[in-house]
Amino acid sequence: MSAAWNRLLLFDIDGTLLSADRSGYQALERSVVEVLGAPRGLEGIRLDGNTDLNALRQVTTRDGLPFPAPEVIERFKNRYVEILAAGIQGRGHLKPGVEDLLNRLADNPAVCLGLVTGNFREGARIKLARFGLERHFRLGAYGCEDPARAALVRLAMDRAAAARGAPFPPGAVTVIGDTVHDVAASRECGVRALGVATGSCPVGGLLAAGATWALPDLSETDRVERLLLS
Repeated sequence: MSAAWNRLLLFDIDGTLLSADRSGYQALERSVVEVLGAPRGLEGIRLDGNTDLNALRQVTTRDGLPFPAPEVIERFKNRYVEILAAGIQGRGHLKPGVEDLLNRLADNPAVCLGLVTGNFREGARIKLARFGLERHFRLGAYGCEDPARAALVRLAMDRAAAARGAPFPPGAVTVIGDTVHDVAASRECGVRALGVATGSCPVGGLLAAGATWALPDLSETDRVERLLLS
């Protein structure tokens, strides 16, 4: 960890860094059916920009079920991880420009790379490991820790501040994500947002939601780096 950090960059995973080719969705849905006993699975539940914990809350609310006890959530996570680890093999792809950008940012001693993801911590690790990305990220906040995305941004910022020995000024923090929920969370926390239209939302929608900047993808490495370090 380094007190020399002057930029905190918090990346979403699904739709921003990579596509898991629906293996995450399928693992979550099978676990919902098998462990929670919800035969409708994820019917009517959107995962893009959501958190896994909030998705469970939405499923149980939809079906009139009690929210799972901690031991049930633990069984759920174990089953989800088992299905995802098998299902993601040989599937998915990195989004354009991601590998080059992360390699460049990770080499910059002034940059702290972190995650803010709706995935359970274990699911995030599996997805990143599939593409060898886990080594780039020093810290994160995960969808098993809070159902609200803005709370995860704050948690990641707190962890980064503890590692740095001082808080990052809001203008030194950027959330990078592909949905309006990523943008809304950044605005709620008073930090910048780089919207990336590699998910379900176009550039115009990300800008309308209040993104500081929005790009079609991360392939223009020089330009993206310049924005993030500005």
